[in-house]
Amino acid sequence: MSASLRRLGRLIGIILIFSVVGPLAFAALTSLIVVAFGAALLQLLLALVDLSALRPVFSIAVWLLAFLAVMASIPPSAVTGLIFASSAVYAGIGAIWMAWLAAAVAIAGVVSGGMFFIPSESSAVILPSVRSADQALPLFAMLAALAVVPTSLCWWLAKPLHRATISA
Repeated sequence: MSASLRRLGRLIGIILIFSVVGPLAFAALTSLIVVAFGAALLQLLLALVDLSALRPVFSIAVWLLAFLAVMASIPPSAVTGLIFASSAVYAGIGAIWMAWLAAAVAIAGVVSGGMFFIPSESSAVILPSVRSADQALPLFAMLAALAVVPTSLCWWLAKPLHRATISA
């Protein structure tokens, strides 16, 4: 009984790490990419048009993007954590490639959900609007490439939980 409770605790701990750290790392990575690539373009735009009054609006836009990235990445991060935690705790497969595979499965679920379920305008569901397989494949590849760093960070932070051994 005690060993099964410890396994359940490890499972919940791994899922929580993936559910909290994953979205925050994804939002930080997304914001970093937007700021890194957009800063030069923004400086050029502000120099040409002299719209320095819009500088605070761009700052708010980056914060809003980060917030929405966190909100949109919570469900796939939780599913990734669940898949990885189940494989690590119950099957003993705690390798980083398993975490990446779990992230790919979660991302494929989100992208395919966007193909088959189109929420109404007033719905709080955040799904990509994917109309065909031609749109789904590049979206999956981009999201999977972006998810490598946050997934690796979550795997590293959860290492004490998925490497623990429990005697039967």
